[in-house]
Amino acid sequence: MYFSIRKSSDYQYYFVIKSDNNEVVATSETYILKESAEHTINAIKNGINSYTPVVDITDC
Repeated sequence: MYFSIRKSSDYQYYFVIKSDNNEVVATSETYILKESAEHTINAIKNGINSYTPVVDITDC
C-alpha cells in the first residue's frame, strides 16, 4: 500500500491510498496546504496497528 499526493483542478492538495496492485483504496478530502495532506498521511500511518478496531455497521 502507498500514498500518492496529488493536486486538484482548483490547485488544492489531496492524497490517494493505493494497494500494491495500484487499485485505489481511498481518496482524501482536499487541503489548501500540502503540509496538511502530509500531516494526515502521517497520522494515518502512525495510527494504524493490529489493535485498530473494525466497526461493522452493516447489520444496523
